[in-house]
Amino acid sequence: MLKTFGRGERSMQPVVELRKDAESYTYGVRAPRAGGVVPPVSFNEVGFATLAACLLHVARGLGANFPRIYVRLEGHCVGERDVTALRNEPERVAVELEAAHRAVRAKQLQVGAVEESLQG
Repeated sequence: MLKTFGRGERSMQPVVELRKDAESYTYGVRAPRAGGVVPPVSFNEVGFATLAACLLHVARGLGANFPRIYVRLEGHCVGERDVTALRNEPERVAVELEAAHRAVRAKQLQVGAVEESLQG
């Protein structure tokens, strides 16, 4: 489902930061600038009961302005997504993002264990 864009087709691609607070999900949007500069979050929304509900709100908020976004979940990069997938299949995308997040965390734990064994 990943779509490849040629160099001339790329436009600004927002970064969406997703987090789970005590009982709800929140998100913030960053708008990276040329040269890789990533500014602070410029927009925040809070209080979504599920990750899927949060993703649907992201998609509706971005509308047709951005075809793709970078996604970070709990501070970890979990890939790029088509905004239409967030709008049309938020539950499926939520499951995929959570699986990607678990994989990133597992890899970090493995690297940490290897580093620790090399030091000791």
